[in-house]
Parts: sequence; structure tokens; C-alpha cells
Amino acid sequence: MKENHIIKLLEESPLGDLSAADLETIQSHTARCAGCLRAYEASRTSSRLLRSRASFIVEPPPFFQTRVMAAIRKKNLEPEPLGLWKMWLAARPLVASLAMLVVMLGALTFFTSGNQTQVQPGDPVAIVNDDLAQWVLYERDDAEMTYGQVLTDIYDLDAER
Repeated sequence: MKENHIIKLLEESPLGDLSAADLETIQSHTARCAGCLRAYEASRTSSRLLRSRASFIVEPPPFFQTRVMAAIRKKNLEPEPLGLWKMWLAARPLVASLAMLVVMLGALTFFTSGNQTQVQPGDPVAIVNDDLAQWVLYERDDAEMTYGQVLTDIYDLDAER
């Protein structure tokens, strides 16, 4: 038959909070069980140690507060070194993101530079808009075009098709 050990009862509450019925159960069980007797003695010893330590009042040495406050003031008055390491730690994410941006722009420049062709004055320039329409515009001799001239050129080329 399986016996109920008192270890769970000892772990649930301190010895000072146990009721008389619980203490009677502990006494009767520890008379038969050596393992539970060791656990009960250990809990009694630890309870006594805790009570004696809690009753002991430790006074700080004289001038303790004065020495601590002087050390804090001294630390606050000392100038910090240049702090290059701290500055590097703070700026590291910014430097890393800027380096990645430079690498990406360099890669885009390198990979797209072979696909471009040079346009000479007078050559037709093709503009493709979403693969739906393609217009061919010719560079005009006059330096600036008005919106009306641009629209006329576009619609005239569209009408010729």
C-alpha cells in the first residue's frame, strides 16, 4: 500500500503556520518513515536559522553614507574619456546601412550599364509605357517644346499608324 509522505505538507507552508492537526500528522508519520524524519529535521533547522538571522540587525559602519556619496560625486566629476568606442557602437548601424546602400547602388550601376545605348541628336527615341503603347519621338531642333507641341507630336505619330 502506498503511504502518504509529509514532504509535500512541509513544502507548502512554513513550520510556524502549520496547524496542530498537521503537526500531529507529521509526528506520527516521522515515527515510521526515516526519509520524512530527515526532511522534517531539515525544515526545522532551516526555520530556526532563518528566524535567528532575521532577528539580527546589521548596522552599517560609521560614515558609510558619507563615503558612498563621496565616491558617487567623484565618479560624476571625472571627465569621461573620448569615448570613441561608445561613439562607434552608436554609429555602427548607420555606417552599415550606408555601406549597404553604396554596394547596392554600385551593383545596380554595374549590371545596368551594359544595357544602355547612347542616343545621338536626331535619332528616334522609343518610349514604352506598360507594353500597351509605343511612341517614337524625334528630337527637335528647337531647345524647348510646349505641352501642346508634345501632345501634337504624340497624337500625330499615333494617328500615322
